[in-house]
Amino acid sequence: MTALVTLLGLLPFPTMASTVDIYRYSVKNNLVNLKVRVIDNDNVPIQGLTRQNFHIQTTDKHGKSIKPATIKFDLLPPERQSQPDTAYVAILLDMSGSMRRPDSNKNQKLSGAISAIETFIDTAKKQNIPIKISLVPFGYRGGHNCNHLYEVGQETIANDSPFLKTKDETLKNKLKELSGVSVCASTNLSQPLVAATSYLRNQFSQVVSHVNPENTPQPRLAVILLSDGYDATSEPQFQNLQGFLKQSPQVTVHTLGYGESLRQLSDRANCSEFIPNDQLTPNSVSQHCRLPNEDIREFLIDEPHLKDIATATGGIYKLSANADEVAKSLTDFLTTLREYEIIYRQPGADRATRHQTTVRVTSSFPGLNNVTSKPIDIRMSNFVYNSLSGQERLRILTLTTLLGLVGVFSFMLWSRRLKQQAQSYL
Repeated sequence: MTALVTLLGLLPFPTMASTVDIYRYSVKNNLVNLKVRVIDNDNVPIQGLTRQNFHIQTTDKHGKSIKPATIKFDLLPPERQSQPDTAYVAILLDMSGSMRRPDSNKNQKLSGAISAIETFIDTAKKQNIPIKISLVPFGYRGGHNCNHLYEVGQETIANDSPFLKTKDETLKNKLKELSGVSVCASTNLSQPLVAATSYLRNQFSQVVSHVNPENTPQPRLAVILLSDGYDATSEPQFQNLQGFLKQSPQVTVHTLGYGESLRQLSDRANCSEFIPNDQLTPNSVSQHCRLPNEDIREFLIDEPHLKDIATATGGIYKLSANADEVAKSLTDFLTTLREYEIIYRQPGADRATRHQTTVRVTSSFPGLNNVTSKPIDIRMSNFVYNSLSGQERLRILTLTTLLGLVGVFSFMLWSRRLKQQAQSYL
């Protein structure tokens, strides 16, 4: 069996394609501003692309295609980009008893998670991202007594976990308070997820518009679930959770597992039989594997369900073994709040004309060799005038200056001639 697994690992598998998406556009006169999202197969934004990687394909006002090579555009650097959309992010922090255990760097998981959240807050503040954060601890009564329970509902979020700006010291004070808790609760992922998603959806009821040039961009809504355990919820209940999340497309859920993978756990445990990857679940590991002097259930992370939760909303799933990796994963989530920004002058633009437009990306990045976005119709505003380029303005200024000098010189000659004529009559 081991030889078969090794052989399968050597076989070539097809590279999963990345995705290019025109997230939103805006129009001012004949200038078009595109916000373009480029993500890999795990919904993680691909960074580091340059102008040479992008190609714009559009049509004129008659619907005829324009050669991409003739379209001049700028890929704006971060310092020239428009302000990111306001974001409201609820961070669900697991306060179950397993969070008292050490991570791969021998640091307590709760301390590592809190340190990582502090890094997340500081990074958002440093990058001047307009984000408001709600810190929501969760932990439920299990089969044993616990004095520190954190049951989550929409009302508790509103009263105990308000959305605060990153500069608000209340966030840091709450993290400091949680760091001293002797965690002992049990894990329930469904209830806090439903509560946080419902609260965001109800509090900010306007649906986020992906392509809406006329109205002010709506805030981005997200939930980050940070957990080191698994929820023994039945499969039908989990399917209901997935269905609920899919019905809330305006809220993106990112999931972050804190600990070792199921494969790593099974490899170091004493297992009665080998568990193939496609059958590797918390239940199968709990059933067939044992740890000496420890309860293996304390180390289980529900990877399959965490992945499915993120996938249901277009979010990102990450698995981190220590506090440094957790901090990096949280910081990676911030990249979802920014896109590439492209600005160009629309060829053949006129009042209220429509131009079908796509963006194509070519790169050596795996799965991004030649990927084109879905076409969108860009509608020009009702009042359009063609703004002049810098070269055109320079030519006009030069010509105007020359004409002015000719006029002044002609006036001087005419004035001198008049003086000479006047003196000849004296």
